Amino acid sequence: MESISISNLKTHLSATLKEVVKGIHYLVMDRDHPIAEIVPYSEKQRLMITAPKSKAKKIINSFKGKVKLDPVEYLLQDRRGKEIL
Repeated sequence: MESISISNLKTHLSATLKEVVKGIHYLVMDRDHPIAEIVPYSEKQRLMITAPKSKAKKIINSFKGKVKLDPVEYLLQDRRGKEIL
């Protein structure tokens, strides 16, 4: 597997994709951190959708109209696990 920086990928995208079609796999790097892989397309591979690992709270605005609420205070209360509204 070859590694390639984001800037190099942007500059040489067409050439890189031609190499991917030939079977070369690329690891896209953001500085020293891998962020993505570019691999040849295979009809055998399927997109798999999985549930998120974190159980983040969903904030639903179920009322209409304007609310006077400090967003920072809202976030602090939410993080402390307090009832917000």
